Amino acid sequence: MAERDLDRYLEGLGIDVDDEGTKDEPMLHDVSEDEVDVFEDAEILDMETALGTYGIGGVIPDDLDPRERTETFLVHVLLDLDATYTVDVIDRGDEILAEISGGDAGRLIGKGGRTLAALEFLSNAVVNKGDADPIRVVIDVGGYKRRRDERLRQTAMRAAARVRKSGEAVELEPMSAAERRIVHMAIAEEADVVTESTGEGRARRVVVSPAD
Repeated sequence: MAERDLDRYLEGLGIDVDDEGTKDEPMLHDVSEDEVDVFEDAEILDMETALGTYGIGGVIPDDLDPRERTETFLVHVLLDLDATYTVDVIDRGDEILAEISGGDAGRLIGKGGRTLAALEFLSNAVVNKGDADPIRVVIDVGGYKRRRDERLRQTAMRAAARVRKSGEAVELEPMSAAERRIVHMAIAEEADVVTESTGEGRARRVVVSPAD
C-alpha cells in the first residue's frame, strides 16, 4: 500500500469517499438513529476480509483495550501511508480521541473532510468489532475538527441571534451529520431557541426556530 493514497485505500475497502451520491459523513455513535447516514457499501463490508486484503487483519489482538486498539490500527495504516505522520491517542472515558499530526494533513482530511470521515468510520468499525458496549472513536488531523467545530458554534450563535431579533426561523446551509450535531449541541444551551434537522441526504440541514 506504500504507493496508494488514502482515498484509494479506503475505496479498496468499499468506501467511496468521492461519490457525490454518498450521504452524510459516517460518524458512528455520533447522532440519533434517524439521522445516521453511512456509506451504503460500508454497511455490508466483511471487515475482517477487507482488512486482510491489505495485510491489516490480525494485527490488533483481541485482548487490547479500546485505546490500544485505536493506536495500533492507526499507526499501522499511517506508517503505510507516510512515516512522518504521528498519532496521539487519549482515552476520555466516553470516547477515544486520536490526534494526528505531521505529514500532509490535507491528504488525510480530503475534500470537505470526507476522507477523514471515512477513516474515522473505519476506525470505529475496527476498534468496536465484537464489543457489546461500543466506544466512539474521534479522529482529528492538525486541529481541523477543532477549527471546524468552533466555526460551526459561531454560525449557530449568529443564527440564534437572528431568530431572537426577527422572531422567524433561520435555515442553515446543508451540513453533514457530524456538523449538524455540533450546531444542535450549541443551540441546546440556549433556552429561547430550538433546532431541528430537515431535508434528505446531502441537502439535510439545521433549522433554528423560536422556542415558543
